[in-house]
Amino acid sequence: MSIKVEPEKCINCGACELACSFYRDEVFTTMSSSIMMYREEVRNYFGLMLKEEDGMIEGRPEGAKFVAEGEASDSEAGASAKPILMREPCDKCKNALCVRFCPTGCLIEVD
Repeated sequence: MSIKVEPEKCINCGACELACSFYRDEVFTTMSSSIMMYREEVRNYFGLMLKEEDGMIEGRPEGAKFVAEGEASDSEAGASAKPILMREPCDKCKNALCVRFCPTGCLIEVD
């Protein structure tokens, strides 16, 4: 099982981030989540990052992109990437809580 990101559907509500943190620690704290929302208020630009074993998926308004570990990001999220790199990678939990709680279908469970 893996998670596909369709960032054009994302409204940056943070439901996936909170669901993941609750799965990991049984509390709502975004610092333990494998998903991280980011915003740049000045430009009304936002997206999400999903940490995986060998890198991260960066979802932004232009589309989703896989960034391998150690590879530099060329997007608006580049400056925000450090906090996600310090988190645990997605363990593909059996309940896929991030997918279940996404209200727009931005996250999709695929085989």
